[in-house]
Amino acid sequence: MPPRTERGFWDGRSVSRGYSVAQTARLVCGLRWACGRLSEILGVWAAQAAAGPEPHAFAAFRLTVLSRRLEAHLEILDGLQPDSELMAAWRQAAPADQALVAALDEMAAMEGPFERLAVAETVIVPALDGVYREIGEHAAPHCDGALASAARALRHDLGGETAVAGAGQLSAAAAIEAADRVLAAAGSLVGPHVLRPNDWA
Repeated sequence: MPPRTERGFWDGRSVSRGYSVAQTARLVCGLRWACGRLSEILGVWAAQAAAGPEPHAFAAFRLTVLSRRLEAHLEILDGLQPDSELMAAWRQAAPADQALVAALDEMAAMEGPFERLAVAETVIVPALDGVYREIGEHAAPHCDGALASAARALRHDLGGETAVAGAGQLSAAAAIEAADRVLAAAGSLVGPHVLRPNDWA
């Protein structure tokens, strides 16, 4: 057993309090919703790109890959939801904050297959990667082993996704900037207060 410190357990590198069962339930609930909603948005974008001219085929392929990847992440996260009756309120995936619903709806309405692909790879993937990274930083081995392990694995799964390059990025600069702004205003994909609960202060 690692030595107890005033704020948590020492893992050899950093001190972490870890998440309580209720905090884990709320975090996983919000993350499940985010992955599901993003997978749905990317799937729609992929289908619309596939129905367009042939130059859109690359965007359709990449968006399909990302949509299916996030769907797989959702399945893994489903297995992390605490099943205690006391946590029943969080069994159904739900947004961590209602502002996220409007934010992702606004992003979903963006136009242009290459702009959408740029947003997916330059905004959505890094945002989700950031959530997984923070979970790994805040989770504690003594109580959050499964959650931390899943976050590492899911982050590694995203590691092969790289942003579109060159002229594609430049032409989509406005869409990328708009998506960044919308997501930042909503507090990212699960909200900072869920990743770092207020009672940790």
